[in-house]
Amino acid sequence: MRFNSLLVLMSAAMVLSACEPEIGSPCDPNQDKVLARVKVQPGTNDLVLDVALDSCSAALCASTDGSRPYCTKQCEADVECAEAGEGFSCQAIIAFGELACVDFTPAEACDADGNGDGYPCDCVTVDGEPSALVKKYCAAAAATIDARDVEFGRARFVAP
Repeated sequence: MRFNSLLVLMSAAMVLSACEPEIGSPCDPNQDKVLARVKVQPGTNDLVLDVALDSCSAALCASTDGSRPYCTKQCEADVECAEAGEGFSCQAIIAFGELACVDFTPAEACDADGNGDGYPCDCVTVDGEPSALVKKYCAAAAATIDARDVEFGRARFVAP
């Protein structure tokens, strides 16, 4: 009887001490290292691809609306973000740069023929319209990231 009670208590403790999902977790234990790479500013989003950030297996680190930078991954549908927990969805979080669209063209290649049409630059079509081939990532509001920090016992993130 005593053995069964102990087994039940150990099982309950394991369930209660669940591991934090990678998506939404801090990008690296060294916050200064992360903040040197990721722009954190309320009202803006940033996304970087950096293998030097130790905690993200996909090497993608995001800040949404000035949130604490967190690990993310590329996705096509909300269901791919379910492992991160409540509040995460598949979103296009940036509008320019090679991480923003499939048909990205670097600035130095824009208007390479010199005819003035700027054929396509960054994430813009030849007609000057935003690309329809956007890349999406698992993302959440800053409040969701704050709640995650509370849940896992981290101090509240304050942007520098």
